[in-house]
Amino acid sequence: MATLLDLGLLKGFGDIFAWLLVFVIIYGALQVTNLLKNKGLHALLAFAITAVVVITGGGANLVTAMVPWVVVMAALVLFLLMLGQFVGLTPKQIVGNFGGQGATWYLIIPLFVILLVAWTQGPSEAATTVDETTGEVVTVEQPQRPFITILTNPQVLGLILILSIAAVTMTLMTGGRGAVGGH
Repeated sequence: MATLLDLGLLKGFGDIFAWLLVFVIIYGALQVTNLLKNKGLHALLAFAITAVVVITGGGANLVTAMVPWVVVMAALVLFLLMLGQFVGLTPKQIVGNFGGQGATWYLIIPLFVILLVAWTQGPSEAATTVDETTGEVVTVEQPQRPFITILTNPQVLGLILILSIAAVTMTLMTGGRGAVGGH
């Protein structure tokens, strides 16, 4: 049956999307820092780094594993910025409430954790056994790293979210460095 929204074909373009994503991020970072003072050199260096990252073993798989987590983190940051502006704060005030220059650590540390989790996630190992009653060869998927399975459990992630919200709330309520309208 044909469906209107069949996303199965997009899996074939996963490597191309990973290539474009890495290229755009590296090129954007080079443009913002203006490291080489030339757009052409920025594009060439971004292309070279992208080729090394994606063509070497597992680079595209690593990027593909990281993208959903990074999108969720970016959506959270965007939501916080929109919420702050809804209250009447400027983006500089919002960043200042999260520690000023130290606010970048709120992004770097989760990105590093996402990188570690994506890096340690591997394909599941398939163990083949013979069913004694029928004599068939049965393939059983076994997770390669049970620690990652525990960390990605929805109940554990919910607990981490609740504890994070509680920590930020306590910091703001006790007049910590990030208190909005502190006395």
